[in-house]
Amino acid sequence: MAVVDDELNDSPILSQVLGDALVPMQRFHDKLLREGVERGIIGPRDEDIIWERHILNSAAIVPFVRDRLTTDSPTATVADIGSGGGFPGIVLAACLPQCKVVLVEPMERRVIWLQEVVDELHLANAVVLRKRAENLVPKSLHASTRHNKKSSQGRRHVGRRNAEQSVSASGHGSSTFAAARNDDNQQDLDVNSHDSPLVTGGAGLAYIDSNPSVPQAFDVVTCRAVAPMTKLAGWTLPLLKSGGQLIALKGRSAQGELDKAAKAIKKYHGQNPRVCQALVAPGLEDTHVILVDKH
Repeated sequence: MAVVDDELNDSPILSQVLGDALVPMQRFHDKLLREGVERGIIGPRDEDIIWERHILNSAAIVPFVRDRLTTDSPTATVADIGSGGGFPGIVLAACLPQCKVVLVEPMERRVIWLQEVVDELHLANAVVLRKRAENLVPKSLHASTRHNKKSSQGRRHVGRRNAEQSVSASGHGSSTFAAARNDDNQQDLDVNSHDSPLVTGGAGLAYIDSNPSVPQAFDVVTCRAVAPMTKLAGWTLPLLKSGGQLIALKGRSAQGELDKAAKAIKKYHGQNPRVCQALVAPGLEDTHVILVDKH
């Protein structure tokens, strides 16, 4: 392997931003450099900017999570949706050891990678969960949504039938009504339909339904480069406790995403959506986070 010189290696910025998490993050950096490209975790052009593009960028979310979790309680919980290579979930777990961080990822090869990282970095507060984000939503909420959907469909069906009868009675002939289908195309997260909801941790694989280490609702949900807010709202807001917060790392189009997702955010009981600038490190370009509170 060719020697790659990351311009931030040995920079005092790293300890300034990462603090006590610098040692495990150095191990993470080294693993990404050794294996990341070959295993499809990072791109080949990222090798000399791992610190800035992936680790420090992920760490930019830490102050927002810390501010939201104003308690030192060890029961504070964070779910990182679509954790992928561990951004920002692995960085969060290293920087906030007092919190339980659940890394939610559907792809098997990435789940294997995440568990290796958790083990090698000795992140006792991190749990890796192989599952789709939308399948984490409590069954009771799914049932309520289905009931509301059926009721709505029933009302629409009666309305169409009455309209058809009205048209026929008036002698204007039959009327054709096109039935609109609402296909839930939530296939952005690459996972086979037969994937099992598995949890990995120190004890190995276990089914989520029998594993008490994964809570039903979280204080904070995070994500980075997973999907637009129109989809994220339905995948993340139902996972939050009342009073919890979605904290999503986004690019420059963050405000545009929020504007398009206003109805979805309201539907899933989100409130006060806003975009904030997030400091990456002195001298480096800032990033953006979207914050949405759960009613």
